[in-house]
Amino acid sequence: MIVHNIMLGLSIIISLLIYFLTGQYLYWYCVFLLPLYYVVAYFLLIILYIIFITIIAWFLNKKKVAEKPNRFFYGVIRETAILSLFFSRCKVKKINMNLEPRKKRYLVVSNHKSNFDPIILFKCLKEDPIICVTKPEIFDYSVVGRWVRYSGFIPIVRDDIYQSIEAINTASKYIKENKASICIYPEGKRNYNDELLDFHPGSFKIAYKAKCPIIIASTKNSMEIKKNFPFKSTKVTFKIIEVLEYEDYKDKSTSEIAKYAKNLIEEDLKAGQK
Repeated sequence: MIVHNIMLGLSIIISLLIYFLTGQYLYWYCVFLLPLYYVVAYFLLIILYIIFITIIAWFLNKKKVAEKPNRFFYGVIRETAILSLFFSRCKVKKINMNLEPRKKRYLVVSNHKSNFDPIILFKCLKEDPIICVTKPEIFDYSVVGRWVRYSGFIPIVRDDIYQSIEAINTASKYIKENKASICIYPEGKRNYNDELLDFHPGSFKIAYKAKCPIIIASTKNSMEIKKNFPFKSTKVTFKIIEVLEYEDYKDKSTSEIAKYAKNLIEEDLKAGQK
């Protein structure tokens, strides 16, 4: 949370400057104003940050197709997303993070119940960047859509076989050329039911083409964030269940791996409900 930490530091500096430069340090009771200055400074910085990313967005070409991930735009997307998680009063418990491959690009798959799912993933995994294969509607949003587009996120239209193949090829290329790791939700959309939807086997072709590890992960309770905000905090769990190396799945079909990943996640989710 680089942006968050910078804002905290600047808020402290601004508070102290106001306190000393205005001569308030001469009056002992003015020390109680420091927390107020700190809070006001912090929220003013947040507002300035939002204005900054909004202004930048309007100078970006809303139809541009990124040829590769852009670390600056991705960094802003990631930091802003994690900042939103903080303000949503979400506490994330991480399990088995030591299983994340180091110095190796990978494909990560998980269940999908909330818009917060990729944000939680960004917060938990250390890999940078992690580019999402996502629905094309996100690219039409006036501000977020342009930042996502320039970051290198990959749109996929499930009902268009040719566009889907192109998206899968682009994602595998990112991994093979060591440009980024990839996140995809094999259910194809947010699923609000207790039972997982069938996983699309095509999602796993990314790994087959790139010959990379597959992280099978679960996200629990993310759908409660929106329900609880702003009065209650939400505890969410992100768990790496298993990591498959290429040697583990190369002789299996994508349908077999899709079914295997779905079963693992379902078992983990059900175990968490007990």
